[in-house]
Amino acid sequence: MKKFYALMLMAAMAAGAMAQEFVSDGTGNVYTFNSLSQIEGTGVTMQEDGSYLVAADFTISEGDVLQMDNNAIIKMANGVRVTIDGNADFAPADTAVVTRDAEGSNPKGFWMLGENGNAELKNVTFEYVGVTFGGLNSSLHADNCTFILYNGKLNSSGALAFNASCDNNIVENCYFIENTVNAIGNGANTPIGIIIRNCLFWHNTTSNRNKPQINLTVGGAYDVLIEDNDVIGGQFTMSGGIGLSNMMGLGHTGTNIIRNNYIADNRYGITTIGSVDAYIINNTMIDNHYETNPNNGGSCISIYDSSSSSNVYIEGNWMEGGLWGITVPSGAPNINLGKVEDPEAEDYNPGNNTFLNNGFDGTFCDLYNNGTATIYAQGNTWNVAVQDEESIEEVIYHQVDDPSKGLVIFMPAHEEEPSAIEEISANQGNNLYYNIMGVPSEAPTAPGIYIHNGKKILVK
Repeated sequence: MKKFYALMLMAAMAAGAMAQEFVSDGTGNVYTFNSLSQIEGTGVTMQEDGSYLVAADFTISEGDVLQMDNNAIIKMANGVRVTIDGNADFAPADTAVVTRDAEGSNPKGFWMLGENGNAELKNVTFEYVGVTFGGLNSSLHADNCTFILYNGKLNSSGALAFNASCDNNIVENCYFIENTVNAIGNGANTPIGIIIRNCLFWHNTTSNRNKPQINLTVGGAYDVLIEDNDVIGGQFTMSGGIGLSNMMGLGHTGTNIIRNNYIADNRYGITTIGSVDAYIINNTMIDNHYETNPNNGGSCISIYDSSSSSNVYIEGNWMEGGLWGITVPSGAPNINLGKVEDPEAEDYNPGNNTFLNNGFDGTFCDLYNNGTATIYAQGNTWNVAVQDEESIEEVIYHQVDDPSKGLVIFMPAHEEEPSAIEEISANQGNNLYYNIMGVPSEAPTAPGIYIHNGKKILVK
């Protein structure tokens, strides 16, 4: 009997040893999934179809590299997480795919939080898995990657999430499609420096959570640039377009720019929450109205700052089809929506924002100042046929409507003649392109909104 129990104990110990997670030795080795499949105990095996099955967690230590094989197909089992404390070289010459091993399987993905570990992601499709990154001395560069159908099991902050402060991150030419949670995000206490450029965000946050598709905490000396992206919502009632926040009141000296983006069919377009300094320039926002209660959202742009310390510059945006144009729910943030009195002044802003059909229940509201600060909003085209003071007053809520609110200084408007919107819309069938100033040409002369044969088109 004693011999039987001894054999049982030895078998249990052997099983435990086999189940132990593989950890690389950190001596500067470069591992691929192919090489890992040839090392006993890694949990990586090559399948008959040439793909690699990752059936167990493993760790690549600091100093080592995990490299993606060209044209590789990596299949991850349920609950599996790969930890990379070293460098991730996921840049195959042609392509590679990381996906789940079976229908119904929920792998986690890649956990890259090495303090000195960088990540190069290029030409890779991440399907059903996420990437979480962050390290004080590290940076991530993602180019021509696809993040699709992420299940939210690795991190709820995004299909591409940042869990620690880091700088010099770049995400460009990437696709974020129908992920369960938002596409890109970071923690409330971990601001990052990042450029997000020329990406497509399509129907993310399919779980309909209260998060925008791009959801970033800003602060410190980190710069954020979000430009030339398409952010298309799935008409979800909770998920917005782009959000910058500073909910913990972090000090900030960095520059935050949201520029030249096309944002449509979200709960709202752009929002800032907390003490956030931002430049919001030349964005096109269309039909961001999928909030069921107008008291809770549906703005093209919303600036919420109860600390009254934000500085927000807004120029050249097209805002159409929201429940609201721009809202300031509370506080006294410093908002410059157009200040044309002195072209030599530091705070000069030509305005050039256009409002069109933002409202609900038959009422239009281009600017709702529920805060207490004065807002300059000169040089803009409002949703009225005649750009005069009496007409524009009808689409602005401010001190005139409630003495406790801040004043909006909106004259002069962009024009005091009948608006370009009305004049352009009247042109039908002449095959010319009219910009928002009403100037015709035989072809679009620059990126922007045009009227062509009576239809509005966006040229990027």
